[in-house]
Amino acid sequence: MAIGNVEQSEFWEGRAPDWIAGTSYTDIVTGAFGVAAMDRLELAPGHRVIDVGCGTGATTVELARRVAPGGEALGVDISPTLITASQSTAADAEVANVSFRVADAQVDPLGDRDVDAVYSRFGVMFFVDPVAAFTNIRRSLRPDGELAFACWQPVAANEWMSVPGRAAMSVTGTPPPMPAPGAPGPLSLADADHLVSVLTRAGFQNVDVASPVQPLLFPASQLDLLASSSQQVGTVREILRTADSETAGRIEVAIRDALALRVEGDLVTLGAAAHIVHARA
Repeated sequence: MAIGNVEQSEFWEGRAPDWIAGTSYTDIVTGAFGVAAMDRLELAPGHRVIDVGCGTGATTVELARRVAPGGEALGVDISPTLITASQSTAADAEVANVSFRVADAQVDPLGDRDVDAVYSRFGVMFFVDPVAAFTNIRRSLRPDGELAFACWQPVAANEWMSVPGRAAMSVTGTPPPMPAPGAPGPLSLADADHLVSVLTRAGFQNVDVASPVQPLLFPASQLDLLASSSQQVGTVREILRTADSETAGRIEVAIRDALALRVEGDLVTLGAAAHIVHARA
């Protein structure tokens, strides 16, 4: 019997309000990589496409525009609250050829070999069993259908994670508990060889992985907002889960000071690195 992502469902539903509030920050961090992955798809009017881990729905709306007229985009997410936010996003954008539903992409049926493409912007790193999940995703695709997604490279290549993380650890003196190798988490597919192995074992063919590194540019005038947003993700969030108020305050100061050292002119510059993946069913 297939095992679903119960813990991830509870985690993302609990985190959904913060995720919605931080959408602008998330778009800056992930946006260019998400576009690069979407551009790998050979989408055309009339196509059916699924957005896995659709979040607040902006990527699903863009996919819907790319397959209009006549095409359909379906956004799926494991969090009901995020699906509600996605529906609002689509309504505000006045895009009609889009729909959303709560689904666990690891186990829930997404299609019956009748979908042209599956896409994800940093939504496929949280499966309990990634081979089972990608096998389920492949089963939704028509023969020779496409898969494209973005996922993170190792943390050492992602300064937007590592700079705040090191600052937080300089206060506590110890790192937070880290996921076991292969466990669900932002870096579960960071190793390119492991990533290719997962997709190959799931039955995908012609797996291609590009691994760009690019700077993220934030206005220096928004340094405080950047420092605050950095506390909502990754290592820093895990450290803060058990920190008392005095320690949390020191961490906030340490992160702001570390980010201030990255100011160049009017910008805060931090490196970011992702894998842009394309494969065929």
